[in-house]
Amino acid sequence: MKNHLFAIVLIGLTLACSKPETTELTLIRKPYQQSAFGDSLTILWRTDQGEDAYVKYKSNEHDWKTVKGISRSTNVGNMEHEVVLKDLPHNSLFTYQIFNGDHEWKFKDEYTFQSQKTSSDSVFTFFAVGDIGEPIETGGTPDLLAHALKPALDQMDFGLLLGDIIYPDGKSEDYDKNLFTHFDKVFPFIPVYPVLGNHDWHEPDSNYTQEWKLPGNEHWYSFDYANVHFTALDTKNGEMHLYDEQLAWLENDLKSVSDKDWKIVYLHHNGNSCTYKEDYEAVVSLYPIFETYDVDLVLNGHAHTYERLNPMGAEGVVLESEIGDKVHYNAPEGFISITVGSGGKLRGVGSDPKVYTPDPENCRHENLVANAVHDWAYLQVAIEGKTLKGKAIATEDQSVLDEFEVVK
Repeated sequence: MKNHLFAIVLIGLTLACSKPETTELTLIRKPYQQSAFGDSLTILWRTDQGEDAYVKYKSNEHDWKTVKGISRSTNVGNMEHEVVLKDLPHNSLFTYQIFNGDHEWKFKDEYTFQSQKTSSDSVFTFFAVGDIGEPIETGGTPDLLAHALKPALDQMDFGLLLGDIIYPDGKSEDYDKNLFTHFDKVFPFIPVYPVLGNHDWHEPDSNYTQEWKLPGNEHWYSFDYANVHFTALDTKNGEMHLYDEQLAWLENDLKSVSDKDWKIVYLHHNGNSCTYKEDYEAVVSLYPIFETYDVDLVLNGHAHTYERLNPMGAEGVVLESEIGDKVHYNAPEGFISITVGSGGKLRGVGSDPKVYTPDPENCRHENLVANAVHDWAYLQVAIEGKTLKGKAIATEDQSVLDEFEVVK
């Protein structure tokens, strides 16, 4: 009997001292970069379970560094991991890996990031595109867009997403299958900064703000990159979210910028347009502010097409001095507005089957359109000091559909 008791105790002690078997983790969402401002960068990813998140990173000149982050449950039942890297030297290329505790054998893929330019740098490139969230099964082309962006990543520093990121109504449970899965060779390598579109407005504070880590209240915010000031707005369903509050913030934001060569505003809805969309009065009401504070470029989505307008002033009328060339603008007055709602959904295709016909009512704006191309496309913008160069690039064959240049 004593021998039996001894055996039972021994087995119990052995089990108690044994290391528990490691639980398998599944990587639900590959890493994506957010808030690449100043000398810091936030890296996020998701797994089905697990904690103990950390990132290892290094530049070519230094050894690996390890930074531990935080893990939290998400609104869709998986785990989000967030690691903030700080004190990054500017304008340097880094390699990084993500880990979760004992699972570092599992996620050892290597990714890269480029730390932010300094305020004195004046050469960089970004992309802008909207309406990318239509699923493939209903005629969307997020896969084509991601495929088109991938070979250009070495040339670009970040991206602007111009709203309608997730169809039909911006729910968190649709983000992975309709967005992150397609862009898993893009988002791990460059940060993106989105704005809300009307399709993203499904309880945004319970969905949209759970998916991104953006400045301010995340509905509207601004950031500086090199010699450019970027301002992001929330146009909600066209009337703008908390209009008076946002308007006051916008004016104060633009007024406070005095040391940048360029000011770029991006939002989802269009103002004046010759597309099939109406002219949204709330956006048009911002034109006097754009003119007063010398905004250079306004980017939007919403209309599922590409349309570049000639420079306008506070009244939304094309400036006569800028009607001529339509490609080369030398120290133009006013601001140039571009619709890039051609990222994944095109009027006349899939779930948007109505034939694309610009509304004659909206074409009452004389000399408004400099160029319009009805094709899937994204906009690539290169800043070279006091020269801005824009190209609309077709997602299907990477041909250049539109090209323009602005010199200050």
